[in-house]
Amino acid sequence: MKKLFIFTIVLLSVSSCQKIFDTKPLDRVSQDDVWTNVANAQTFVYNTYADVMKDFAGGDLTSVTDAYTTNTLPFDGIYNGSAKVFNETINNTYDAGFDRFSNIRACNMIIEKVGASGFADADKQALIAEGKFLRAMTYFAVARKMGRIVWIDKVLTPGDDFNLPTTANPTASYNYIIKDLEDAVAGLPATALAGRVSKFAAAAFLSEVCLEAIAYANYPAAPNMGDAAVQALVQKVITNANTAISGGYTMETDYQGMFSDRKSSSPEIIFGIYRNSINTTCEGTPMQNSFPNVGNSQVATYGGSPLFVAATRVFEAWLQHGPTQNMADAYLVVDKADPTKALPWNKTSQYLAAVDESKSPSVADIPHATGETVVKSGVIRPGSTETIWSLSNVGRDARWDASIVSDSASKYFGEDVTTCIKGNATRWLKLTGNAYYVSLSNLYWRKGIYNVSPRVYVGIPTNYHYVLMRLGRVYLNLAEAYLLKGDAGSAVTALNQTRVTHGQLPPSTASTLAAAWTDYKLERRVDLTLENDYYWSLLRWGRYGGGANYGNAPGNSDIPDLNELPRVTDISKDRKSFVTVQGAFFSANNVRVFSRNKRYLFPIAQGFIDKNSNFGPQNPNW
Repeated sequence: MKKLFIFTIVLLSVSSCQKIFDTKPLDRVSQDDVWTNVANAQTFVYNTYADVMKDFAGGDLTSVTDAYTTNTLPFDGIYNGSAKVFNETINNTYDAGFDRFSNIRACNMIIEKVGASGFADADKQALIAEGKFLRAMTYFAVARKMGRIVWIDKVLTPGDDFNLPTTANPTASYNYIIKDLEDAVAGLPATALAGRVSKFAAAAFLSEVCLEAIAYANYPAAPNMGDAAVQALVQKVITNANTAISGGYTMETDYQGMFSDRKSSSPEIIFGIYRNSINTTCEGTPMQNSFPNVGNSQVATYGGSPLFVAATRVFEAWLQHGPTQNMADAYLVVDKADPTKALPWNKTSQYLAAVDESKSPSVADIPHATGETVVKSGVIRPGSTETIWSLSNVGRDARWDASIVSDSASKYFGEDVTTCIKGNATRWLKLTGNAYYVSLSNLYWRKGIYNVSPRVYVGIPTNYHYVLMRLGRVYLNLAEAYLLKGDAGSAVTALNQTRVTHGQLPPSTASTLAAAWTDYKLERRVDLTLENDYYWSLLRWGRYGGGANYGNAPGNSDIPDLNELPRVTDISKDRKSFVTVQGAFFSANNVRVFSRNKRYLFPIAQGFIDKNSNFGPQNPNW
C-alpha cells in the first residue's frame, strides 16, 4: 500500500532513461531501447496509465456522468454536453467512446514485448499483469457504455485483417474483461506506487466489473438471477471485494480530507491519479468548474449580505454545476425524538413539529421565478425555536458539510457564504442579472476542493488527485452482491461501513431485503457522489429490477430517477420559510428523458459501422 505522488514515479523513470533520451531524438527511440530495459518499459507502462484511466477520471470526467442524473444541476443545461444525454437529443451518430484502439494497441504491446523480453521472471509477471489490467479497463470503459467491444489480443500488423467483429453481446465482452482482471490479480504485486495498480486494486475494480456483468447478462432480456453463471459472478464480486478488503486499507474518518489536499494519501484510497503542481494549475482540475464567480460589487448591487471580508476577490472561477435539492435530500438527519433513526431532513420529528407545510411564504420573502413550479413549501410555526438552517444542518450526515456548501454552513475559503434570498452567493444573483457564474441550485460543491493559495484561479499551481477506487466503494460493491444473493443482513453490515464511518450516522437496521435496498441505494449515492458512479448504478439497478428499482420488473424497465426533474430550494433571509421548486433553471434542465428501450446502452457510432459492417449490428433501438 505504499503511496507516493506520481511525480516521484516520473522522476525515477526519467532518470533511468536519461542516457537514451539525451542521446537520441524522441522520434528515434527504437522498440529495442524500450523493451530491453526494465526501467524504460516501466515508463511506457506509466504513460499508458494516463491514456487509459482518463476514461474513469481526469478533467471533469469524475463528475460529468453525475450531470446525467439529478445529483448535480448543469449550468445552463450544457455542462460537458450532458444535456444531449439527459434530453436524449443524441442519435446513432453519437460517439460515447467506442474508439479506444490506440489504447488497446499499447496494452497489447506491453503484454507481447515484455513476454518476449529477457527481463527477470518477477518483472515480466508484474508488467504483463499491468498490461492486462490496463487492457481490461480500456475495454470496460467501452463495454459499460456500449455493451459490445472489438476484442483484440495481439499487436496488429499491416498484414492483419482490420475488419474485425464486435462481440456478440455484453456477456461475451465481460468474459474477456473479467479474465484479464483475474490474470492481473494473480500476477500483480501486493504493493505499488501511487498511480500504479496492485493486486488489491485490481481485485477492487474486478468486484465492480462483475456487478456490471451481472446486470447485462442476457441483454436485452432481463438477467436471470437463478442462472448458475450469474450466481458465479455474484460470488466473484464477494471474493474479490474481500480480497481488496484484506489489503490493509482502512476506512477514512476524515471524509472531506480524502478528496482534498489534507488527506490525499488517505489509507482508504486503493487507487488514485495524482497530479503535481509542477505541471497542473486550477483550470486543469474540476475545481475551476465547481467554484463561483462573484464579488462584493455584485453582492452590493443585488442588495445581498454579508459582504466578503478578503482583501482580494476569492471567488473568480467558471462554475458549471452545483448540487441539486434532489441530491441534498439524500443526506439524512438524526431524529431528535429517536436518535437511533436517521431520516430525510423533512421527515424528522423535529421538522414535522416545527414546519407548517400548509402555509406558503409571501412573495416578498421568497420571490418566484418565471416558469418554475412549487413542489413543497413551509413556514416555521409561531413559537418554534427551530429555523430552516437548524432543521437541515443539526445532526445531519457528516458528508453533507464535507461535500456540499449550503446556506450559512461552515466557512468556504474563509468566507461566510449565504445562499438564501438576498444572500451573497444565491442563484438570484444570476436570475437578477447581477452575476453569471453562480450555482443555479443555491448549493456548491465542497468535495474535491483543495485549499488552494491564494484562491482557485486560472494559472494558480496546485496538486490534485482523483480517487478512482477506495475501500468504502469496495464495501458498497460487497453490499450489492449480498443484496443480489438475498442476504439482507450481510448487505447492511457492509453498507454500514460507510454510513457509520463517513456519515457518522446511526447504523441501518434494515431487516428486510426491500428496506436494505432502500438504505443501500441512498448510501451509495451519498458516499460516491462525483465519483463517476451514480449514473452507472442507476442503469445497473434498473436491469436488476425489484427492490433495486422501485419494484419494477427486471430488464429494460423505466428508471424513475432518470426521468425526474431537478429541484431547487430557496430559503428566506430570516431562515423561517422555504420553497422548493422545479422547472426552468435555464436552457435544457427542464427536460429529462429516459427511453428504457434504448438508453441502457449508448449507440455504437454509426460512422464506425458504416466503415466496417462487422462492428454491427447497431445497439437496440438506435
